[in-house]
Amino acid sequence: MALYDPALRYFLAVYETRSVNAAARRLFVAGSAVSRQIARLEREAGAPLFDRLPTGVTPTDAGHAFAGFARRAIQDAGQLVDEIHQRRSADTLISLAASHGVGHEFLPRVAADYRTVHRGVRFELHVTEPVAATHLVRDGAADVAVTFNITIERGVSIVYSTPAPLRAVVRAGHELAGRASVSLADLLPYQLALNRPGTTNRQLVDVVGAANGTPIEPVFVCENPGAMVRFIGRGDAVGIISMISIAAEVAAGAVVAIPLRDKELRQRTLQVQTQAGRQLPAAVQEFVDSMVTSLEAAEI
Repeated sequence: MALYDPALRYFLAVYETRSVNAAARRLFVAGSAVSRQIARLEREAGAPLFDRLPTGVTPTDAGHAFAGFARRAIQDAGQLVDEIHQRRSADTLISLAASHGVGHEFLPRVAADYRTVHRGVRFELHVTEPVAATHLVRDGAADVAVTFNITIERGVSIVYSTPAPLRAVVRAGHELAGRASVSLADLLPYQLALNRPGTTNRQLVDVVGAANGTPIEPVFVCENPGAMVRFIGRGDAVGIISMISIAAEVAAGAVVAIPLRDKELRQRTLQVQTQAGRQLPAAVQEFVDSMVTSLEAAEI
């Protein structure tokens, strides 16, 4: 028995696909059934939820607002089920969103360690851009986001936040490896390996370069820290990465992380975010608490 109106699933399928027919295929029902449920919701809401177009549908302002309600209703139902079954170690799916770096090494390791004790928990991890990770949680498509941030985002609650300064990263034996700290200006004579524009670390690097009147022209652009470390390790290139993204490689001695003196390159945080106003199911909250404990012990 569903703990929420099944019509909400029909609505969200149309909202996400922008098509009644595509929603029907996703739900394995007839298109007429989807249309009837949407029409009923519109009658009850007293306003159209979609504008009908020759190529599909587009949400109205009421439709966008209703999408938030629909997602919360389904999430609340899931929370109730989790609360009922948590003592029986019910099969619980935790949906995680993470920015590149923290999502490539830290979160998979923490999730694997957590499952050694909580065998009933399953994880779904979306690794994406920082803003996209935040939006997945804000819109109810993920339970928790772990992401780098340089701004305040609306619609999310910050469960945990800690400074996440950038580091210069070089191979062991590089001529900069013994330095206690460096500035971005010190790195410019070398080949640079950077994240692509749009990521928080690249935004900060570009800001410092622009302030100094120096164009930043990397020779290697990549979001995956593992790939970046392998590129750095084969030559004299210098990367600019967060410590948490490369902790395993630093511990193994493959690369050396050097603090950066530029204050702008230290003005970034790593945040654990949840949807504003949402009370997490017990199983999700327990994992979040465990993850925060791991972050508090990590060098970030």
